[in-house]
Amino acid sequence: MTGFFLHPNSKEEIIDSFDEDIIVTNHSGFIVKASKISGRHYGIHAEDLLGKSVYDLEKKGIFSPAITPIVLQQKKKVVVIQTTPSGQKALITGMPFFNESGEVEFVLSYSYEVSELLVIQEYMKGLENEMSLAKEELALLRKENLAIDGLVIENRSTRIAYESARNAATLDVSVVIYGEIGTGKSTMAKFIHNESSRKEGPFIEIDCETIPEAMFERELVGGLFEDRETGLLTLSRGGTLYLKGIDKLALHLQVKLIKILKACKYTPIHSDSERALDVRLISSSEVGLSEAVSNKKFHRDLYYLLHIIPIQLKPLRERKEDLSALLSTYLHQFTTIYKCEKKLTDDLFNQLLNLDWDGNHSELKNVMERLVVQSTSNVITAKDLPPEYRKEATDDLSVIHLEGRTLPSILEDVEMKVLRDAQERYRTTTEIAKFLGISQPSVVRKLKKYIEFE
Repeated sequence: MTGFFLHPNSKEEIIDSFDEDIIVTNHSGFIVKASKISGRHYGIHAEDLLGKSVYDLEKKGIFSPAITPIVLQQKKKVVVIQTTPSGQKALITGMPFFNESGEVEFVLSYSYEVSELLVIQEYMKGLENEMSLAKEELALLRKENLAIDGLVIENRSTRIAYESARNAATLDVSVVIYGEIGTGKSTMAKFIHNESSRKEGPFIEIDCETIPEAMFERELVGGLFEDRETGLLTLSRGGTLYLKGIDKLALHLQVKLIKILKACKYTPIHSDSERALDVRLISSSEVGLSEAVSNKKFHRDLYYLLHIIPIQLKPLRERKEDLSALLSTYLHQFTTIYKCEKKLTDDLFNQLLNLDWDGNHSELKNVMERLVVQSTSNVITAKDLPPEYRKEATDDLSVIHLEGRTLPSILEDVEMKVLRDAQERYRTTTEIAKFLGISQPSVVRKLKKYIEFE
């Protein structure tokens, strides 16, 4: 129980000590004292409040709500917002004063208008809404900005990978990008470079798989030839050196790279002076480097030097959203290049979605270009697919064995083949139903009959 102890006859001393909008009521709810300005919120004079019951005033809508009953019930300080007869808002604070027996003898309440406070509150809500919209627009802009070099980002895992890349770009540390061939590792490496503080510097790429072992050190550290310095570390100074396929680098060459990275300096061939290492290293690998370390195919020290921020790019077969968008993107790209108007049939589009695309972006881009340039019609169909991508006609309706069979059996065979074909063309039973001109429940029943339980 909180409050103040008050002698019944001391209310005059209390009210006179405040120059505020104050009302004092007794334990029965009658107003026994009111300051001169206390009636201003309610449109009546202060002297007209004296002797009035707060319960009656509440019924008349003058006190809405009355704070005294709440304080009497809870026996503690209470704060409420009142609505005055004029429609204004007032913040009312009620405080209990206890007698020597510990009972609430008086309730003192004071108030002030909160119209301005509410206006500010509404303004703040408006700002919050604007901030929320701004955040959504920023997220959309960031998503749009991530669509670089034809790399459309719709899949959540891809978006997370590129957000990680954007964050990594702000730190001048080594990054390893993992992914199958053609998943866009080089594109991501360039993205990190362009988002980093080294973006004004050069971006140099070296393919660790194709460079001859005998030339690796010479290519890396370079030398002085005709008063001109060469070497990838020199050429990429102030920028980024991208080590493509670092997992393909021979172990003895990995040792040479470790020595340079640990010392943070190198000595060009035919030079007596050392050069400080001033490059940001980004590496890529088709296999997990930790696994390569376990298999003794990758040096552990080099792993620790390079594997600071790992980023994984998933293959297209696991990113159907990206694949769907890329089909449209590449179709538009090549029809623009070759100045023609062509479109894919739904059947072909669905077949392309269901291919494995082991070569990922590289393979998809190649196939889409071939389809655009080789098709003779403005509508590209499954027949335009390169032979190696065409499905064998295992369910050809022209091949139905009739001998020794009843008509119902033959019709069931035809129905099963039609359903198989429709299931390969369309992803949902609703689409299949629309294609076949039957109800969706019928499609489900027939699929259970022929496909799931055959």
